[in-house]
Amino acid sequence: MLTRGIREFVARDWGAARRSKDAYWAERIDQLGAREAFRIADELRRQALQINPAWPHPDERRLDLAAHALLAELMRRARPTRGA
Repeated sequence: MLTRGIREFVARDWGAARRSKDAYWAERIDQLGAREAFRIADELRRQALQINPAWPHPDERRLDLAAHALLAELMRRARPTRGA
């Protein structure tokens, strides 16, 4: 019985579960707006801090900031789309 349960769990359609979760959160944020997105992000941040109170490490923060700066520069250089 236990083995069958494990096999069923492993054999789940994980892609369908992912799509369902993505659709749920997209609809929720669409309905409730940016404030809900920030609330969700803050809950995830709090959960990460419970697991590892030292997170994020200063090196991780520097790398993250550099990635954001690069993205901002690339977006600044990009030509705006017309008629969109």
